Amino acid sequence: RRWGVLRPRLSGFLSGRVNLLGRASARLRQLFPQQAGSTSPGLARWHSAVSEVNGWLVLPMGFGGERHVTTAAWHGDKVLGAAVARELQAQCVGGQDELTRRFCAAVSNEHMAAHLDQLLPLTLLTLLPPAEERAAQVHDCGTLLEACVERVHHSGGADAIEELARYLLATATDTDADASEGEGGEARARREANPKGRLLELGGSVGPAEQVGGASHSPLFRAAASLGERRLAAEGGSKKAAEKAAAAALLASAGVHAAVLPTQRLGLARTASEAVGSRASEAASAGRPLRWSAVAFREADLAAELKDGEDGEAWFRRRPTLHRSVCAPLLFPDAVRAVDAWQARLDDGALAMVRVQAARGGEGATRVFVTPAPTSTGSAARRAAGVLA
Repeated sequence: RRWGVLRPRLSGFLSGRVNLLGRASARLRQLFPQQAGSTSPGLARWHSAVSEVNGWLVLPMGFGGERHVTTAAWHGDKVLGAAVARELQAQCVGGQDELTRRFCAAVSNEHMAAHLDQLLPLTLLTLLPPAEERAAQVHDCGTLLEACVERVHHSGGADAIEELARYLLATATDTDADASEGEGGEARARREANPKGRLLELGGSVGPAEQVGGASHSPLFRAAASLGERRLAAEGGSKKAAEKAAAAALLASAGVHAAVLPTQRLGLARTASEAVGSRASEAASAGRPLRWSAVAFREADLAAELKDGEDGEAWFRRRPTLHRSVCAPLLFPDAVRAVDAWQARLDDGALAMVRVQAARGGEGATRVFVTPAPTSTGSAARRAAGVLA
């Protein structure tokens, strides 16, 4: 009698759960149509191995994971690179240029991101944002796959990683051929905005840039980059620009699309210097040189009026003013050594300038803050500079 009562209830319960699973499965097929219902050809072992990976152990920070995943991805990158190199050797690919071109195309973040739906099981894909959002996070996609490789390698899945390497090489050949012409190649070049980082990922190096010419206000630097036996040098208006240009040139010679986004910093600096110099010359010829005078503070200005039991730090943060900035060395002697202020008059208003010196020396120890635009009065100029400081 009890079974007769429980049976219809149990049947209804199980039927509801089956329907729920069916709807969930249908939803997954809508989200990942390329993955649903079939296994990508040539990836059966890889899918079997990676499906055992705990997704929360391989999610990079960009997808809500942990920092330690970056270390796992570093190891996975080396394991995958070795597998791709062995597969290239097995395919009898010859010539350093061709080897480098195909290797870089196979293990690039862009290539792995484009095939992520085919490379990962649904259990991992459901933890990620939609494909259109992942397109802007190609580096995170690469980190995710490399971390998966590390976990599979740790579990003894060497055959699965070899299968993944063959798949990446097979698909990258066609992709690279299509992207080498027309709009596709240009789009990939625009996406690779960090050629130095990409070169370092591939095991290359970029030597420190050295000044080779130019004036003090517009120096010229040269840096050299190397990858294997390749070595190229490039120049730029800063150390960073020269290193970036050298890395991009070397990657381009190896068949890897990389773009150095043009910077106008050097040209703008020179133009601004010329404009300022021109205005200074005009002012001097007119007998109106710009003279800065130190801002004098009374003893009363260097006192803190504490309210409602606040301490000195709370008083300092309550309201950004110049006289509070000048009190910083007294309140924070371990961080700030000195604060000085000057003011000047122009035909169309007043300016103020504040110099903050850190307690410890070194690059960036001194900061200067200037009123963004002339103000009607000197007090307004000092107030504006104080807010910035």
